[in-house]
Amino acid sequence: MSLKSKEITALLAVLALTGAGSVSAETPVYTLKGITVTANRQAERLQDVPANVQVVTEKDIQKRNVQNTAQAVAMVTGVSASQSVEGTVNLRGYDSRNILVLVDGQPMNTAWNGDVDWNMIPVENIRKIEVVSGGQSALYGGRAVGGVINIMTKTQKQDGLHGSATVSYGSNATVNQGYALNGKKDKVSFGAFYNSHITNGWKDYYATASHSTKTPKGVVSGYETDAQGNPVIGSRGKKYVMSENYGFTMGYDFNDDQRLTYKFTRANYDWKYKDSESYERKEDGSTSWNGTLHGTNGSKYTYSPSSFLGTRGWRSYNMHSLTYNDQKNKIHAHIGMTDYFKDGYITPDKTVNPAKDFDGKGKKTSYPSKSWNMDLNKRWALGAHNLLAGVSYGQDKFNETISSVTDWKSWNSSGTVDQKAGGKDKYWSLYAQDKWNFAPKWTAYIGGRYDHYRKYGGYDSKIYAGKEDLSSGKSYEKFSPKLSLDYAANRDTNFYLSYGKSFNTPILYQLFRYSNFMGRNIYPNKDLEPETTDTWELGMKQKIGSKTDIHADVFYAKTKDYIRLNDSDEKHEFYENAGDAKTHGFEISLNQHHSDAWTSYINYTWQTGKVEGKKNYDIPRHLLHLGTTYSKNPWTVNLDGMFISDRTEAGEESGHFKARDAYFLMNLSTNYQFNKNFGIQFAVNNLFDREYYDEDISNNHYYIGDGRTYTLTARYSF
Repeated sequence: MSLKSKEITALLAVLALTGAGSVSAETPVYTLKGITVTANRQAERLQDVPANVQVVTEKDIQKRNVQNTAQAVAMVTGVSASQSVEGTVNLRGYDSRNILVLVDGQPMNTAWNGDVDWNMIPVENIRKIEVVSGGQSALYGGRAVGGVINIMTKTQKQDGLHGSATVSYGSNATVNQGYALNGKKDKVSFGAFYNSHITNGWKDYYATASHSTKTPKGVVSGYETDAQGNPVIGSRGKKYVMSENYGFTMGYDFNDDQRLTYKFTRANYDWKYKDSESYERKEDGSTSWNGTLHGTNGSKYTYSPSSFLGTRGWRSYNMHSLTYNDQKNKIHAHIGMTDYFKDGYITPDKTVNPAKDFDGKGKKTSYPSKSWNMDLNKRWALGAHNLLAGVSYGQDKFNETISSVTDWKSWNSSGTVDQKAGGKDKYWSLYAQDKWNFAPKWTAYIGGRYDHYRKYGGYDSKIYAGKEDLSSGKSYEKFSPKLSLDYAANRDTNFYLSYGKSFNTPILYQLFRYSNFMGRNIYPNKDLEPETTDTWELGMKQKIGSKTDIHADVFYAKTKDYIRLNDSDEKHEFYENAGDAKTHGFEISLNQHHSDAWTSYINYTWQTGKVEGKKNYDIPRHLLHLGTTYSKNPWTVNLDGMFISDRTEAGEESGHFKARDAYFLMNLSTNYQFNKNFGIQFAVNNLFDREYYDEDISNNHYYIGDGRTYTLTARYSF
């Protein structure tokens, strides 16, 4: 991709401001200062941890025009996030299915497909995010292959009553609201919050005519095409999204060292499309919603009213989190549950009526799921050894129902059941780690985790016409060792080397659920084995005086028993453990504190990957984040840029819808603080109005990148 001249000029300007540097104490998301509790399940200095650990704080989130939690996570090195309204996260080439995401200790990866609904995690209620890159199964078990993202929400720690209110309005009729009230008196603390995000104008998806499998591929003259050669015939219109979160917190301090905390969150998330548009016309000039396009080589492309419509979806969950901390006796206990009691979507039937606002029948797919887990661990300080030992237990289940309904626009529409499917898994584990200071400058972390995993209770009313028994269970045992060495040359310079083995269990729907997608039968495989990944990492952290932080590392990961779809048959596909997958790369971040007012940052990731010897196009080879911040009361101004390299697959055309071309986006935010209680922010995203296309990898959803957008925000706290 060639950048526009004005983009190149702005990029050079920001690089000049960074002066081969990066961020400072003023922007702690990029700095190595601070404490982490995620990397080794105990409080440690970031500088001393033998891993790439980065922190995003509440202040960092407020400085920028962050619309969802995925955007907050994407501030750190090695992370890319889609710019769609939903947002997805990729860390070192792994999507959310291979990253363990925690909120207050409770896993958020759904039992249905292992993914994370980032829009359903309230960003305004976040106190801190810790991102630990690399395999972490030795302490956290399955899913922690690419890393662990630990999101910690706000808890009142000081006596008195405190509150906040945030209201913003922006492009695409976007309205954000966030309200919180927290209090503490003596041993009792409490809090409540409400957040909502509504956008009503996202330009999301082009409509294309579908190629008939009975005719060869060809070209329809006079039509713009997508990257796969299909003619563009219209648009789904504007995408409406509503995300709402509310909940409360209760805490009790038994004494200065012992605390019990309960947190509850209800999240609701809906989406739909409005004002669908067809570019096709009949002979009389009226709009055409049904037809066939004829191309070269006798090719045929058909379209119907449903071609111009997107799904309508609904999601709701309740999350419960109960945590006990005993600082004196070094005991931590957690029990929690994430219950997606509503999760699914409805697709319209081909016979919906455009003349009656596309009313008509549809197909409803509902897949509620539930996960609950518990974890208990204790630490002992024994001379040069700091020992940690713990036990974990968890369960997942899902139930899917597919129905033909009379009204595709209503979740409560009546209909007839076409298919039912479901299944369960559970695990229990033991883990231990020794932090051993075996020499004046050397520290070793030696640990491992034993997991017993069982999948069982599967069923599907359609698979193989009921001839395949999915209910029989099968168990696996996995041991995940971890060895890390840290050499502290001095207080400001550390070198580290680490090795770890991780595993990822099959997603429940891969084990138990049959589906039909665009005429292809996709079969589950109840005999799938967990993937296992070996990860190596070599890194360096250095502080130069009080103004410069440098962090660099190289990483390599190899996955065995990689799970993929076997598509050798055009009409029949099935999941299988097939060969190896590899990723490797390096990361470097430079953070510079120029003066009391100016700070700047730059971080770069080079990465690549292969699946069974073939290039993995889902992994962007180059990631660049850079920017500068000016902060002098009452003003704070942040200019931030992000570059992501091309991921368009071989044989597809760049510059078209469904392509994943390289793009560079620049964002600008300005904050003015009237007093300690009240401030306003004006932000411009995609400053140069860059046109681009991209894809949410996790849900295989292509989208049109939003152009330049504006947001005005007011914040009040007391």
